[in-house]
Amino acid sequence: MVFRNLFYSIGFITLVGCNTLPNDVEKKVENMTDCEKVNALITGAGDGFSILKGSEINGKLMKSWRPKAHLIEDSCQINLYTSGNTAYECNKAFVGKTQALVRFEQVNEKLKTCLSPDWEEKQHFGKESSRSTFTSELSETKVAVNFGTTLDKQKPWAVSLEIVK
Repeated sequence: MVFRNLFYSIGFITLVGCNTLPNDVEKKVENMTDCEKVNALITGAGDGFSILKGSEINGKLMKSWRPKAHLIEDSCQINLYTSGNTAYECNKAFVGKTQALVRFEQVNEKLKTCLSPDWEEKQHFGKESSRSTFTSELSETKVAVNFGTTLDKQKPWAVSLEIVK
């Protein structure tokens, strides 16, 4: 009985320790401005966003983590694909087109404000969609924000963000 309780206690401590950041790093992430988060994500893309990974999400097709920094409400995750690429991705669904479009414009403007002048924006507009892609000759990282329709009948509009190296 004592051995079993000790075993469970060690297992719990191990799980908690593996899924949390050191206190100083976690406090720093919590207190970051949006621009500091954007720049941390750009920098973090080079090492798979390791410093910003939170608890692991169980998935069958890929490994995923909850990030410590969200750029679109609480809708982001860090995904490791079988190709070896790691991406920070956010997807937020909306009931109305106007809500989604306003959020897309807010995220897009925030990226323009936060990214340094060497980042170039390319825009693509479709009938019911918009896409802005940001690239820099000084970075292998790419940032894309999208607005468009989904197949969800309850929330047919969405905004997504992707940061990937």
